[in-house]
Amino acid sequence: MKVFPQLLINVEVKLRPEIETVPEIVQAIRDVEKKLGNSGRVLVRYSGTQNLCRIMVEGPTVEDTERYCRQIAGVVK
Repeated sequence: MKVFPQLLINVEVKLRPEIETVPEIVQAIRDVEKKLGNSGRVLVRYSGTQNLCRIMVEGPTVEDTERYCRQIAGVVK
């Protein structure tokens, strides 16, 4: 099993609409998934107990992982 660098960013949110209903977030996730291909994964979800949106990205390099995770977090903010 190959281990990929992983980054988790928590973004405070006031509202929690279904992620699939926010086109900007959906597009940001798709863009990153397309860039990663089979070399990583993306998970975006709300915390079950806090007003946070959790963005997790795994990628082939630390630099890519950080860039992609921050890219999605910027859209969520």
